Amino acid sequence: MEKPVKEEAAELKIAPERLYFKAMLAKNPNYFGNIPGSKIEPILKFFTQTIYEELTCVGYNPDTENMEATFAIKKSAGYSGNLCKAGSFEFVRFYLDFHDGKGFIDQGSTAINVHDIPAGKDCNGHPDFPVMYVATLIAKTKKIFYCESPLLPTLRAILSWSSDPPADSPNWQPVWGNVMDKDVQFKPSFKFPVVDIDLSKFFALAESSPNLPVSKIAEISGVNIIALNPQPLPPLADLKELIKLSENLKVPASRFAFKTVHSMVKYPLSEITMMNKTILGEAKIDVGELIDQIINAVKPDASKANVEYEELECVGLDYNIETLVATIKIKKNVGYIGNLCTAGSQEYISFWINWNDPCGWQYINTMQINVHDIKMVGDSLSYSVALPLNADFHRMLCANPNVVRVRGVLSWNVPPSTTDPDKLEYYGNRVDAHIQIKPGPPLNQNNPVALFTIIGGIDVDHVDDTTGLTKANSVFAYNALEVPTGAPFGGEIVINGPSFLGFKYRFKISNLNNGTTSYLTNSLSTVGWSPVPPYSPWYTQYPDANNYYKFLPDNQNLLNVLARFTPGTDDLLKVEMEVLGVSVPFSKTILMDNTAPVIKLQVDDLDDCTHYKKGDTITGHFYVYDLHIYSWGFGSTWGGNSGGTANTPPLPGTAFAITTPANAYPCGDVALWAIDKTIINSQYVGYYVDTSYIICLQ
Repeated sequence: MEKPVKEEAAELKIAPERLYFKAMLAKNPNYFGNIPGSKIEPILKFFTQTIYEELTCVGYNPDTENMEATFAIKKSAGYSGNLCKAGSFEFVRFYLDFHDGKGFIDQGSTAINVHDIPAGKDCNGHPDFPVMYVATLIAKTKKIFYCESPLLPTLRAILSWSSDPPADSPNWQPVWGNVMDKDVQFKPSFKFPVVDIDLSKFFALAESSPNLPVSKIAEISGVNIIALNPQPLPPLADLKELIKLSENLKVPASRFAFKTVHSMVKYPLSEITMMNKTILGEAKIDVGELIDQIINAVKPDASKANVEYEELECVGLDYNIETLVATIKIKKNVGYIGNLCTAGSQEYISFWINWNDPCGWQYINTMQINVHDIKMVGDSLSYSVALPLNADFHRMLCANPNVVRVRGVLSWNVPPSTTDPDKLEYYGNRVDAHIQIKPGPPLNQNNPVALFTIIGGIDVDHVDDTTGLTKANSVFAYNALEVPTGAPFGGEIVINGPSFLGFKYRFKISNLNNGTTSYLTNSLSTVGWSPVPPYSPWYTQYPDANNYYKFLPDNQNLLNVLARFTPGTDDLLKVEMEVLGVSVPFSKTILMDNTAPVIKLQVDDLDDCTHYKKGDTITGHFYVYDLHIYSWGFGSTWGGNSGGTANTPPLPGTAFAITTPANAYPCGDVALWAIDKTIINSQYVGYYVDTSYIICLQ
């Protein structure tokens, strides 16, 4: 970074490098000199600017395999429009380096939609900015290892405004944004004992039914795989054993006896308390001093207690899936009651929120994560935990931005208070942050309406009711990645929307091509959440005799899934939601397209792959057709590459002629591929097909 941007005197004055960012890149992809090794001369050396946005934390959850990157939006303008407009996107690409000589492995990217939000203050008079957002992505790379040898890769996050970091480029520097590396811990793999049991039925069912929980697969297959998995050793509960272990590791009594002291204070006259006092006394540990140190050390208004071993660093909101995320730094190799082969200990994080009306803290829930004694590669390990936030009944229209204050409270091995948001235990701290709630129609839990907000992975406002296709600037609702304009739908259609507990709903599907109508009657599987592992249990419900489903609480339905169905057609469908007792239904039209592109490749070689000699010109035709073509590509080992975003002429299609050099590589192929715009299974874009023809030159 060679030219820092000065803080503008007027908040709404936007740096020209920001205003004309894409135009500058269009002139020169290396305009800002941020592409390592590029032969294109930069116009201006200007990158890793962090006055508008900045990564503040990166963490990983070994149980969910979620990579989390927390970033701060620092200004009220510079994000391409307010909440009633499209705004812009903050992209985060993740990499993992397993220290095995292979370097950083690309894990993919995700994006968060951000907007211009007027600067203000919350009900306590605290400035709204910075506003904290989180980008989440599940790690793609899997590794087999066991508890005896911890796997501690480095997780890298690259934050980039308005430009997705290029794939497989871990050293790329963003113009607007920054890069952050943190060491994380992977969860050890199953270590199966040698048993005379046929596991094939279990794995076959797991592969064919990925949505089934492990317990259900075990029940159906008759293979209790959970019982085969050696469980960690139980927590070290014996005080004498703890004292001996901690003396060797030089861990103080205030740490290893922390939970014991809490139990003593809670049950001062119990037989166990008397016995533990004796054990501590025999180890020459003054119980009175220990109680004073642990119980009476923290002032009620302090934001930090003892953070020598762990510290809560960031709290933010994943704007895509609306979960609160906390990132914790583990600072020491020891002091966590056992290694990865044991149960270790727990870090607890309680979450609180201040909705501004009334002005006070509301307790949400407490999450926990397992930590252990681990010899670290660097000086710390970063962990993250996520708690779903149901904000459906706190939404405001886009003209009235809703920025609220949240708090995370960290406590080691003893759950934090659920009644006092200011209280800290001896180990831990608290962090406050401001988050922005997605806009939407104001709703009342006790006054249900028929409404769904997402269909086929797309916000309903971005689906045209006449054509059933996506509108311009469409993105996937849960990762904000781009979707082409005019995209139809295919595979499984997932519908999401607010949940009105105590009420029922049903879906009517009308085929507008053939006039048939039916109600959904299939079972509905949803993934919930739990404050303890397993964090994501699955639930299944069936409609009643009148085809009504029950609205589910968010702990049984994390993403508020209202329906899943697979029409298997290429027709125009009207999807209509009815709520029992509500007279006005809600509907959306979608166009289905389950037909993949048709491609044909013809080489003029009289069906003899050795027809051509070196130096000859290979001729033929290729053909591409799809109602909603996205792109296609043609090429060969000897060149002649081309591509397009529209269908080729009718059969026989487009002619090609590829001249081979006299010293050409003797064997190669001619290849053709195509992909359409269809949104498949509500998750990704494009039915992809390809074909190739081998040619051996004489």
